[in-house]
This record gives sequence, C-alpha cells and structure tokens, in this order.
Amino acid sequence: MSKLLTAILLFTFSMGYAQSFEWPIKELDTARDVSYLSEDEKDIILEMNMVRYNPKKYAEQNIYWMNIFYNGKLLEIPGKTALKTEEGKEAFDECINVLKKAEPAPILKPSRGMTRACELLVYDQELTGSTGHKDSGGNQPVDRLLKFGEFSGYFAENIHYGDIEPRFTIISLLIDDGVRSRGHRKNILNPEFHYAGVATGQHKTFGGMCVINYATKYTNK
Repeated sequence: MSKLLTAILLFTFSMGYAQSFEWPIKELDTARDVSYLSEDEKDIILEMNMVRYNPKKYAEQNIYWMNIFYNGKLLEIPGKTALKTEEGKEAFDECINVLKKAEPAPILKPSRGMTRACELLVYDQELTGSTGHKDSGGNQPVDRLLKFGEFSGYFAENIHYGDIEPRFTIISLLIDDGVRSRGHRKNILNPEFHYAGVATGQHKTFGGMCVINYATKYTNK
C-alpha cells in the first residue's frame, strides 16, 4: 500500500473519529473578527487554541497521521517539499507523548499591540534575510513589545521559518525538531499566557516566516 493511500485512509479514519468529538470553534476562534490579522494569522491563533483546549485530541486528530511520512531524517509529506529534520521521528514521537499527557491551558486572545511587535521583526527579516529574535537594530522581543503597550507577568516569542501554512506552522513548533529545550512547544502550552500576537511574511532564505508573541497580560498603548 502506498504512503499516499495509507494517508488517505488515516485521514478518513480520523474524520470519522472526529465526529465523536466536536471542537467548540466559536469559543476557540478568538481572532476571527479582528481587522489587523490576515486569515492565515487568525487561523494560527485558532490552531494554538485548539492545542491548548485539548492537547490530546489535537495530537490524535491533527498530528498523528504524519508518522508514516518519516523516512529517516526526511519528512516527506505528499504535496509538500521534503523537509530535512535533525532528529527524525524521535522528536515527533516525543511530541505526541507530551501532548497526550498535557493539561488544557487558557484560550489565547489576540492583541493588536503584540501583533505590531511581531510585524516589526517580520519586516526587518524580510529585508535582511537574517534569523533569530534580535532585529537589525539590536532590539529584543521585549523591546518590540514595549513599543506598542505594556505587559505584566510572563512573555515569550516563537519564530517559525519555512512553510507557513497555519496548521503546519503550529505542528512544526510543537514538534520543535532540533530545539533541545522544546521552548516553542512549551510556549504554546504555557498556561501563564492569555494574549498573543501573530505576523507572517516572506523570508529571503526560507521562503516564509511566522512570529508569535505571548504574554500573561498586555495593554495596548
């Protein structure tokens, strides 16, 4: 049986399985009515809220099907460019196990100021082709956040480079291949966070990029 046919069967099974569990999309889709996010950026917040609402179900329905597409260190999903990973299926398996045991976290609300902070890094790296959390002016995530508002509690920033299709972006950050701390995954699951900003854009080297900021509390200027 081909991998593609197997994937179709797995997807069909998961769709049938999903009928026994309905996601409360209206509750989770907190960014749909805002004007400052693109549809993909709104979908990224929705995906994160699905993960946070029920990590176990998200793993079962939206990630587990990928397991058959690992070929050593390559992830070969039909219709996508083959992705060379650092850890292969080991990071994937770990992610599934963590999500199955993870506790739900509060739903994220969108923030205009935090989104503008994300946009600054996207615009900068679109022009420079650089990577990382420090921009060409030497600003760190906290510096960008404080340009547009004030936060209290905890904050963090996730960056994803490459394919920025919303679900694939969040799954990639959850698997967190090559990141020993699994910091991106921990940020998505962190119950201390209540607000998020998102910006996507192009990148000279990797094609696309997505920046996500998180905060316990954030007040726009």
